[in-house]
Amino acid sequence: MSTLTLELSDAQLQTLERLAQQRGTSIHAMMLAIINDFTTQSELHEVYDVTHDPLYNIKSHDTGAPADLSQHADHYLYGATKR
Repeated sequence: MSTLTLELSDAQLQTLERLAQQRGTSIHAMMLAIINDFTTQSELHEVYDVTHDPLYNIKSHDTGAPADLSQHADHYLYGATKR
């Protein structure tokens, strides 16, 4: 187990004390929960594959627009050279 020391402004400490009291917990327990939530979310984002998202896999409808419209919008709108 490691120890982490933080320097907080008086206002930040007062805010943490107030939030901990409102939640019926200690600053220590609240900070551990915040760190746990943050690290869990970070791990989820690192391994998240958007191709498995149902929204990503919605089949589009035929609009008649060129298939590369999003990649070459400047070409279709302003006549710029495709890259």
